[in-house]
Amino acid sequence: MNHLLSIKTNIFYSKEKNKNGEETYKRFHELIFLVDKPKYLLTNEGDIVRQRTIEELRFNVSDDAFDLMIKHLLKLKDIDKSELV
Repeated sequence: MNHLLSIKTNIFYSKEKNKNGEETYKRFHELIFLVDKPKYLLTNEGDIVRQRTIEELRFNVSDDAFDLMIKHLLKLKDIDKSELV
């Protein structure tokens, strides 16, 4: 089973020009999820050894998408088991 270890973010801006030629900046979040997951190795003797490894998952979201993600996570947190698909 994977376990969430940490969530970090980087903020960056994208410059956009509107129809009038004016420049605006749109903010984005790079979300970084650090996940602890199992890794299995086979030894020369034929034994299976379980180790732990950390994997990094990154994706970019706008402010609106970030708010929507938080809304969905809060809904899932309080969901009734009869609502699960």
